[in-house]
Amino acid sequence: MESALYDPESGFYCARARTADFYTAPELHPAFGAVLADRIASLLERVRSARPGEGLCLVEAGCGDGTLACQVARRLREKHPQLCKGLRFALVDRTRRDLTDAARMLTAFGLQVDACTGLDRLPRFTGVLYSNELIDALPAHLLQKEEGEVREVYVDRSGRETLGPLSRPELERVAGAIAEALSEGERHGVSLEARAWIGEVSARLAAGFVLSVDYGKRFAPDSPNPPRAYRRHSIETELSSEPGQKDITLPADFEALVRTGEQAGLELESYQSLSRFLMEGGIDAWLAAASGDMASLYKERAQIKTLVHPEGMGESFKVLIQRKSI
Repeated sequence: MESALYDPESGFYCARARTADFYTAPELHPAFGAVLADRIASLLERVRSARPGEGLCLVEAGCGDGTLACQVARRLREKHPQLCKGLRFALVDRTRRDLTDAARMLTAFGLQVDACTGLDRLPRFTGVLYSNELIDALPAHLLQKEEGEVREVYVDRSGRETLGPLSRPELERVAGAIAEALSEGERHGVSLEARAWIGEVSARLAAGFVLSVDYGKRFAPDSPNPPRAYRRHSIETELSSEPGQKDITLPADFEALVRTGEQAGLELESYQSLSRFLMEGGIDAWLAAASGDMASLYKERAQIKTLVHPEGMGESFKVLIQRKSI
């Protein structure tokens, strides 16, 4: 999964054409970025009140080509100009091409911009870190029940899938918890990297908030969470075939993020559906303000409704906010 998604020459994200295989929320409509920016602004104000005199930093983890970062920066500059004074913006992405493009675009907003390829290179900061559809794209281990035993799925040198023993001691507890719930041949994805990621985020965050937007839910320990692949807006069952030509993703396990975050010093602030988050943030005003000819009007309203409708992103996507020392 790591090489299929992030190989610097043939990985999916290195060559991805925007909207060709799936839409992200900021690609659907800038209303998403605007509502998100308003919530970020309120969180930054809380940090400033709790830590007066400290410099504030806003970090986007998994910034991609900078589409969302620019939406957030534009909204902050237009609606929260006082907050932007002295605000430092940091971008994190493992794909160097996207990171370079994003940093270049963001500097046009007059912000101080830092860029790094990993959290381990991010200086300790006070402020807010946010991400959108990052956690589901972190490489995961794949387990499968075969002849009553939970084993791990590997890919051999010829590209064929094969089963073997669990590769990490941390997987043993997960396998034990999920064994009874899995049917013969059924699969379960485990993102140990997501758990390590939230721990690293807490280590870098001196005080402030972590805001994560992703599709997934708070999975019970015995609830199967199989990964899936997307290509041309369709779900594919074959995960390992044609590596680099499709998106491989695992729904975010928000329960694991909450529990691991608590162990790392992050308290649960809120957890809600994307629909509720956007409605509380005033996205209905964007619906009312939609304009243009009839075709454009219908298209824009449909895009906004996709963000909030239960059959679109509204219920399948969640928003998790965690806080530290606030």
